Amino acid sequence: MAEGSAVSDPQHAARLLRALSSFREESRFCDAHLVLDGEEIPVQKNILAAASPYIRSG
Repeated sequence: MAEGSAVSDPQHAARLLRALSSFREESRFCDAHLVLDGEEIPVQKNILAAASPYIRSG
């Protein structure tokens, strides 16, 4: 088996969260809407599922 290489980036998680936040703010990659008090909120189903056991179970 060939030796692999590893790359470590301590800022990866922070950059990932910033990118996901910007996608939400720009309504990019949204594939569903939540309605709260008559207001439609664009969301990404995969993010909701990752954050909520209730959504995952449905």
